[in-house]
Amino acid sequence: MTDGEEPIAVDAYDELADSYAEEVRENPYNAHLEFPATTSLIPDVAGERVLDAGCGTGVYTEWLLEQGADVVGMDASEAMLDHARDAVGDRATFHQADLEKPLDFAETDAFDGVVSALALGYVADLRDPFAAFARVLEPGGFLVFSTAHPLDQFPPDDPEMGDDPGDANYFEVERVVKEWDVEVPYYRRPLAGILNPLLDAGFRLDRLVEPQPTEAFREAWPERYEKESRYPVFVCVRATLAE
Repeated sequence: MTDGEEPIAVDAYDELADSYAEEVRENPYNAHLEFPATTSLIPDVAGERVLDAGCGTGVYTEWLLEQGADVVGMDASEAMLDHARDAVGDRATFHQADLEKPLDFAETDAFDGVVSALALGYVADLRDPFAAFARVLEPGGFLVFSTAHPLDQFPPDDPEMGDDPGDANYFEVERVVKEWDVEVPYYRRPLAGILNPLLDAGFRLDRLVEPQPTEAFREAWPERYEKESRYPVFVCVRATLAE
């Protein structure tokens, strides 16, 4: 990225891939808050073909393989995919693909299920990935995804939104940049901005979970346990494609 250009999520994750691969399996927010809630929504996948959409470094790919699934992983970041390949070897197939673009690598009705963990927040228009998931799923197939909770992201703590949080609009989809080791852009949106594109794509909402920290979270990060037990951080959803 050159001076004056806006940061792009895939570039950020290419740069963060090594440190992310080390932290994601141990970070309490991933391992003991989002992960147990999301996996609790995934049905029996033994013998099923599952797309891990936005697979990152392969945490869910590995878990799905352990459950007996035939897994295809995709991510926009080649550096993240390198870590996923290191994690599972040739037990899964991987493709570099962007969730904001058509999933050209997959045939129509190719999958029994789709899992997408903490990836959709980097997509400006959720109609695109939900339509793509509907295209590659068998009728009656499941979609399980997680994303940041809208109430955790509003008002956004970002200087681009203005000094007064009142300048922000909960009901709008807004691009925000967070500072990690590099600038990482994402999109915050209202709850309706998550669920309505899902329903419009032909999915039926089965269950919604707002996860609370586990006992393992308390042991790993006791000073954050109380706060995260009272305020939402993630939202996890299971839906079924209409037959």
